[in-house]
Amino acid sequence: MKQGDLGLYDQSFMDSHAPKVRRIFQKWFRVSIEGLHLLPSGPFLGVGNHSGSVMIPDTIAWLAEYNAVKRNNPLLTLTHPAVFTAYPGILSRYMARLGAIKADSRLALRALREGYSVQVYPGGDNDACRSFRQRNNIVFAGRKAYVKLARIAQVPIVPIVSIGGHETLLVLWDGVPLARFLHLDRRFGLHAFPISLCIPWGIWLGPPPGYLPFPAKISLKILPPIQPEGCVDDVDLQVRNSMQQALNVMAAARNR
Repeated sequence: MKQGDLGLYDQSFMDSHAPKVRRIFQKWFRVSIEGLHLLPSGPFLGVGNHSGSVMIPDTIAWLAEYNAVKRNNPLLTLTHPAVFTAYPGILSRYMARLGAIKADSRLALRALREGYSVQVYPGGDNDACRSFRQRNNIVFAGRKAYVKLARIAQVPIVPIVSIGGHETLLVLWDGVPLARFLHLDRRFGLHAFPISLCIPWGIWLGPPPGYLPFPAKISLKILPPIQPEGCVDDVDLQVRNSMQQALNVMAAARNR
């Protein structure tokens, strides 16, 4: 079985580690999550924004919180294939056992049909590596396949909005034009090649090899489920608009 396949998820490993990760993240990032009561009782497709370049601490905080309370349907997350090819093997295996699966629509559909919930981030590295100035913007980079996935699987879409992850380092420039110029999108699936300021590397070009995150407060808000019915463009617009409106409110409250 290859890294990133569905069968590598380990429920007992998750049950043991999720509470520990949750405690660490709550202490360092003072994580707050609102709207857990809105989650469906059955499988759903979670659609979120994520920040913090390669560390994506808001994603880890959400997965740890969800799985620590041991809901009936475990939550898996689609992950960039590079996690299973470029990361150290021990880290890739750890993430796979905690529910990371390769970003593949066939795997996601299989997981949903087998009773798992699945978390997706349509914006990918365009979103995770957006510049600090754009930290309060929802960036999906025009990707809408998640709507078709939810429709085929016949599950609701649950928008999950996060804020604070992009304050754990400073992305000075997203490097999207550079990634395109160097053909990194076609060669390695990288759509961004950012310039970041982070600890301990200082100024770094490209995805940093890990970093010590600043202890920024991370907040997440779960929004009411959306049924994937009607035109794909209309559903995508509804999802993005609801997320942007929520993020605007969260950002305004954060700046008070």
